[in-house]
Amino acid sequence: MIPLPANRLLCIALLIMVVPVAASGTAVTRALSTAEPGAGETFTVSLSIEGMALGGVVETLPAGYAFAGTDLPDDRVLVREQKIAFAVMNDTRITYSVRAPASGSGDITGRWEDFIGGTDGAVAASHVAVDGIETAAASGGADPAVREAGSPFAVLAAVAGILLAAYRGGRR
Repeated sequence: MIPLPANRLLCIALLIMVVPVAASGTAVTRALSTAEPGAGETFTVSLSIEGMALGGVVETLPAGYAFAGTDLPDDRVLVREQKIAFAVMNDTRITYSVRAPASGSGDITGRWEDFIGGTDGAVAASHVAVDGIETAAASGGADPAVREAGSPFAVLAAVAGILLAAYRGGRR
């Protein structure tokens, strides 16, 4: 059993090591010009990319929403149904347009991979709803595993839970 002061020191050391790793894992963030586009309206999605020399980003649009163009050259973009793949080559920002359907809501999700750095991760989900009206199909939302992958707090909560369980287990 580890004495109480040593246990606290171990917890602090683990948090100091885990927080920077979890925080540095987000290389791509997404911003929308609007989360409530009008029916048939085109809105802009901007991806901010940090520290990725060579890699890729794959965005998935909700059902009914359509890719309407990008500022990247055509040879660096691939569109298949609701998925849009972007080749990243020292880009710091990618901007693309999406056309909203007559009605519907859902999440824009994404995944990124840094080929040189050997890292990958999820882009936090961005919710959109035509005229702000939620639809029944939106209640299913994105895959929960994708949402959770973008949250560093889940890692911290898991580490804290394990340490708490180990500490309480040692006291009995």
